[in-house]
Amino acid sequence: MLMNKYHIFSVLFFVIAIFSFALGVLFGDVQTGIFVVFPFISGSGIYAFLGIIFLFVSILFFVFGFVVKYEKGEMVSREKTSVKGGGVILVGPIPVVFGSNWKIALVLMFVAVILIIVTFLVL
Repeated sequence: MLMNKYHIFSVLFFVIAIFSFALGVLFGDVQTGIFVVFPFISGSGIYAFLGIIFLFVSILFFVFGFVVKYEKGEMVSREKTSVKGGGVILVGPIPVVFGSNWKIALVLMFVAVILIIVTFLVL
């Protein structure tokens, strides 16, 4: 599936936004950091402003590209596919396991037990 012109513009504006943020960090207008596991960018100069504007425009172009594809009928599914998946969420020492079928849930229960054991060994 080829990218349409809106997705190409989206990538271009995203690269310009990253370049603008990098210039801001270089000149001291933009500060970066990590809060817990979430990265953040803070700035008060022209490079921070341009970076945010270009990032916002890139997201708009990205979404608009899918809208145009959908209106043209290019996003019609030709085959039916089956997706199987699951996940483990650890709420403290209590695992919450979910899956699309019982085999995946069983494997993830085993993974959850191993994660709990490793967590208690590390701590």
